[in-house]
Amino acid sequence: MDLSQYIDAVTSSRTKAALDEVLIDAISSLGGTALSGHTFPFGSRARSAKEPIISTWPPEAQKVYRAHMAGEDPIMFAAMSMGAPVHFLELRKTLSLSKKEAEVISMIKETGFQDVVGTPAYAKPGVYAYFAAAFPEPRPDLKWADLRRFKFIFSEYFYQYCELTRVKQAALSRREREVLLAIVNDKSNTEIADMLGVSEHTVGTYVRRCFTKLDVNSRTQAVLRYLNDGFEDMPSLPETGA
Repeated sequence: MDLSQYIDAVTSSRTKAALDEVLIDAISSLGGTALSGHTFPFGSRARSAKEPIISTWPPEAQKVYRAHMAGEDPIMFAAMSMGAPVHFLELRKTLSLSKKEAEVISMIKETGFQDVVGTPAYAKPGVYAYFAAAFPEPRPDLKWADLRRFKFIFSEYFYQYCELTRVKQAALSRREREVLLAIVNDKSNTEIADMLGVSEHTVGTYVRRCFTKLDVNSRTQAVLRYLNDGFEDMPSLPETGA
């Protein structure tokens, strides 16, 4: 897939599942066998339970990374501080890894990944993410033009992801946003009905509408979507009995 075809495929994607498939195919065509993307910042120093936008890393690799390195990844910090893609094989020559960092990278290599390209991606000022593509073997063949290609591919994906998210947020009515915010604050349908002054049946209808518009199937998924997507202009949570 050339870049023109990739742009067409990305911009024509109308669901996250379709968009993810386009990205996975593009990275696979460049030899990447796993990829991930997180809004930034993330990890232990950011809001807890921050799930990746996308990740095809095996569960064991994700577990090792999130438990020991998320938020303290030297490859991520190099890419984000320079605002440019970085290649682990070359970056490693200049990095002074701590014992913990070296151990984590060694554990990740044991899961089948020997090299990584990491890059920032920007959708608009103040909205940025970190993406990484992993390879099963070292890639000394990668040139600067290749790294720029990875950044372009991830950036186009992230922009369209944000556009899809913005459309879904705009599709929620004010009352649906109030219900979503109450769900995020772990309120039951009974408590939401009391806050909004409506019946539980009506609340159930709003909850189902939220699930449909957010493309989720449970309250947990709705909470994760709220945390991951950074909803803007949310109303205040109504007081009980208001």
